Amino acid sequence: MQNPFNGVLNGVMSTPADSFWHKDFVHFADTIANCRKIFKVSVNYAWTTIPAYASGIIGFMLCATEGPPVHFKHPINPLNPENHGVAKGPPKFYNAQMHNAAFQLACFAEKAISVSKDAMNIV
Repeated sequence: MQNPFNGVLNGVMSTPADSFWHKDFVHFADTIANCRKIFKVSVNYAWTTIPAYASGIIGFMLCATEGPPVHFKHPINPLNPENHGVAKGPPKFYNAQMHNAAFQLACFAEKAISVSKDAMNIV
């Protein structure tokens, strides 16, 4: 596979991916395998709900090209309950548990990507 990002992309990338409700998700292991060929450090799949999206769910491929492995499931800068940064108050939706939940998959979706996860050491 030719790497379209050769020399262009360094660091971490997040890009939209199929919903696990999409009929072709059973072939999603191929997408993960292709990402792993390009992004050598870390590759993972996450999802979130978006009511305006056709299935109500959208997926994301999270990939890293260099540096130490990225454990996308675990925020490296967790929110401080005392300091909200530029926000006027605490988030209404996001917290560390919701972040981790984005990586939890239904059994059929986990099965669809499990071959690639085993072969690629997804964490």
